[in-house]
Amino acid sequence: MSPHRRVTGLLSHAPDPDAPTVPRWAWWAPAALTALACAVDLPTPGGVSGDGLLILSSMTAACVLPLRRAVLTALLNTGAGLLFLLVRHRHTDGHHAVVDFFALLVLVWATVPLCRLRLFLDRRLRDTSRAAEYAQRAVLPPVRAWLGSTWIAVRYEAASHAAAVGGDLYAVERTPYGVRLLIGDVRGKGPAALPAVAALVGCFREAAHHTPTLTLLARHLDAAVTRHIRETAAVQADTSPSGPGEEFVTAAVAELPPHGGEVRLLSRGHCPAFLATRAGVERWEPADPGLPLGLGDLDPGPWDHESRPFAPGDLLLLCTDGLLEARDAQGAFYSPEAGLRDTWREGPPITADHQTHLVHRHAGGVLPDDLALIAVTVSETGPPPA
Repeated sequence: MSPHRRVTGLLSHAPDPDAPTVPRWAWWAPAALTALACAVDLPTPGGVSGDGLLILSSMTAACVLPLRRAVLTALLNTGAGLLFLLVRHRHTDGHHAVVDFFALLVLVWATVPLCRLRLFLDRRLRDTSRAAEYAQRAVLPPVRAWLGSTWIAVRYEAASHAAAVGGDLYAVERTPYGVRLLIGDVRGKGPAALPAVAALVGCFREAAHHTPTLTLLARHLDAAVTRHIRETAAVQADTSPSGPGEEFVTAAVAELPPHGGEVRLLSRGHCPAFLATRAGVERWEPADPGLPLGLGDLDPGPWDHESRPFAPGDLLLLCTDGLLEARDAQGAFYSPEAGLRDTWREGPPITADHQTHLVHRHAGGVLPDDLALIAVTVSETGPPPA
């Protein structure tokens, strides 16, 4: 993945229509089984039959081959079965051989409609995958990797294999008040969290351009989440008695002001950020993280942001608890500091990729929760030439 690509964020989860869905060797397995059946049946005594291998050949073809090749395999196995009957089985088994041959025909040709069913279901799966990709790009569209001199990399992975987007979210906007970033985690995961994700991201993308302070922006986001929770509870009142207080969104909003020199962070119950500078790597835990969005009525304020120096080349890493709460086989949580020290000078894309690789290795390749992270820095030279 090029560190100088023009957009960053979610990658396509839909399979490539032209990509093979099975290993290449599987395409030749039906023909190999037919050849093996001939090698077993023809030279051996009458008690050994290759009919079972012919049936297995057609079944394999139905599972891995296109319809035309599955039909050709059925024809080939029919011919092989007829050859077995005429050359050997008729003389040794008599009428039983004819009955066995017709049973072979039924089983071999029954695999053709099974192949059609597999292809139909495969098309349905591909359509669903494409729909998930379109939903993903509508809710969490790709982010421009360069916003002026600000260099951004986003990585996202949903824990649910049935959805491209889960309960984590991100958004980045270039506004009159600087580059603003949002990262959050909806209570819950999978497709059920998408409405709350869409409501919060939509509010951020609009309000970020019209609210002069992070405090006002956070208030707008809290109001949007609260409104969404109440409307959802009202719609589902007959089937779901859960009240508004049972749902919330942890989130953090960061801002890189136009004049540079600092980074601002306002957290609403979210996990810590990480700041890498020449002085080292700092785990940035706000003194008052506040309550999550959707619970703002219980927290009157003042909802102040915190600031840290942020020189060109420094790097800020925002993440969700899918990164920090990943455990290894011994139950130890993942810590990004060591990996961040190794790569932060190489830029956001390499840092983000390295963190994703390390957390997968730490967790044994399976993440139990959605994962989102944003790495951002300011470059003195700006974006590379197109």
